[in-house]
Amino acid sequence: MKKTISLITAALAVCIGAFLLIHNEVTDRFNPLVKKESVYVQINKDGKHLSPGRYEYTLEGYNDTGKEKEITFSASDSLRRNAYLKVHAKGKYVETWEEVQPGGMPSAVQKKLIKQ
Repeated sequence: MKKTISLITAALAVCIGAFLLIHNEVTDRFNPLVKKESVYVQINKDGKHLSPGRYEYTLEGYNDTGKEKEITFSASDSLRRNAYLKVHAKGKYVETWEEVQPGGMPSAVQKKLIKQ
């Protein structure tokens, strides 16, 4: 009985450890240690056509403090070139995105993103 409980406890500890250490779209969504942040990007290339009505974009962007981040998200339509987006992300998991005007971005982001 003690061996069974020990084995179950060890297996549970390994699973929890893996959940906290592995970063992908699924684990980041539920991991309480990964913080939500806004990442600002400019659509400067065409999205990858995945299926009818689905495009994937992988872009370099900046968070509120100006730190560079790579973000991957999808859209149901091809997005307008040179548009600025605010992407609401939690690690690699993207919750939503919305188009913003350059004046609506933090100054640290404007300095880096608009000169591209």
